[in-house]
Amino acid sequence: MVQSEVIDIIKKYIHNLRQGGIKIQFAYLYGSYARNENSESSDIDVLLISDDFDTDDDVILSKPWSPKYRNDLRIEPNAISTERFRTDDVSPVIELAKKEGIRIPAN
Repeated sequence: MVQSEVIDIIKKYIHNLRQGGIKIQFAYLYGSYARNENSESSDIDVLLISDDFDTDDDVILSKPWSPKYRNDLRIEPNAISTERFRTDDVSPVIELAKKEGIRIPAN
């Protein structure tokens, strides 16, 4: 699968989450698909950034993993708040997404 197809899958996923009430600001595709090193068994690593994830509400925090919103079950989401994305300088996932990821707008 080519990178543009994966980005389209992620855009649809973001749309589904927005329909479910999660206001995604933006997302990053990172990992093997971002590096064009994916194989048939690769998952689609996505970092989702939203103010809505600045909560302890399990209903909200579980939505990114729900098959109701995941239009492709290879999607492996990581969901963080906008504030954490801006300020966290120790998370390897955030660092990797910023360094090699492809930013995907939410609109």
